[in-house]
Amino acid sequence: MYKHILGTTAAVATLIVPSVTLAQMPPVKLSHTIQLKAGVDRLHPPVVSSVEVHPAGKLMAVAGDDHYVRIMEVATGRLIMTLRDHEDWVCALKFSPDGRTLATAGKDRRLILWDVQENIQLRAAGEFPSVVNALDFNHDGTRLAVAGFDKSIAIHDAATGKKIHSLEADGNDLRTVCFSPDGKQVAAAGRSGVIRIWNAETGEHVQDIKAHDDRIHALVFSQDGKKIISGGEDRKLKTFMAASGQQLDATSTGDAKIFAIAMVQSGTIATGGSDNQVRMWDLETLKEVDHLTGHDGTVATLTAQGQTMISSGFDTTIRVWDLGGHHNPSPVLTVPVSRFSN
Repeated sequence: MYKHILGTTAAVATLIVPSVTLAQMPPVKLSHTIQLKAGVDRLHPPVVSSVEVHPAGKLMAVAGDDHYVRIMEVATGRLIMTLRDHEDWVCALKFSPDGRTLATAGKDRRLILWDVQENIQLRAAGEFPSVVNALDFNHDGTRLAVAGFDKSIAIHDAATGKKIHSLEADGNDLRTVCFSPDGKQVAAAGRSGVIRIWNAETGEHVQDIKAHDDRIHALVFSQDGKKIISGGEDRKLKTFMAASGQQLDATSTGDAKIFAIAMVQSGTIATGGSDNQVRMWDLETLKEVDHLTGHDGTVATLTAQGQTMISSGFDTTIRVWDLGGHHNPSPVLTVPVSRFSN
């Protein structure tokens, strides 16, 4: 079955916006806030579980508990299309590195691959054995890792949907999965507090890192692939050597459970947590360098690209942050999420 995602007048480019260096990074400023509104079939606006920016930087995909995925303009909040094929909460979504494919999955246990360039939607996989919590493409977009409440992660051929590996994890209830920047390794973590790393090509188990005393919600590799950064419900942010598993540093986040981590610059990371704040950290020292307020609920998702960072979560708003530090006004954009038409 095929459905249009974007009309020809809204075709998406694949130019990747370059990042700025840490040394040139001014204070982060709020650009604007997008307040989602309840659809006609709901009493409340949707809780946002995942936001991803298209590699061209102009559009973003937004997933929520109303079973919808919205394609929206980053700069204006304009709704381009609402994708309604999921039958339950959409927990995870990811654009491929070349921007041609959008993968979505969630509590309905289905993975849907959307072909953005050809403006069609493809069902590439059937039902999974459990809820899907996390997705990640490898560096060239040829592999897609899928993790959820099952005791294993799956790696699929992104073009055909064929399962290549089923890799046994350290327990079930997995909340995060990520490839290393070179695509050679894949890591996953969840309720056990253990980060398990595999060889992404062969499926061989490489190592376990006993990282946290509680559920891990977020996991990323540093841009050079040498470090792995993790956070979760034990209210700790930690860094490890990816090759050896040696812990490099750890810091307390106070009362905040960590639900999201994003690489902002090569030397800066951002975290979103249960204290309703986005916090910025120096990667080398794990010293807090900034904190961003404004959310009224847990910050459950973060994404950064170029000079833009986006945060969202339980308060049903999407906040767009300017990493370039320009002193623009901070309007609130009210965007309906249903009854949209091209």
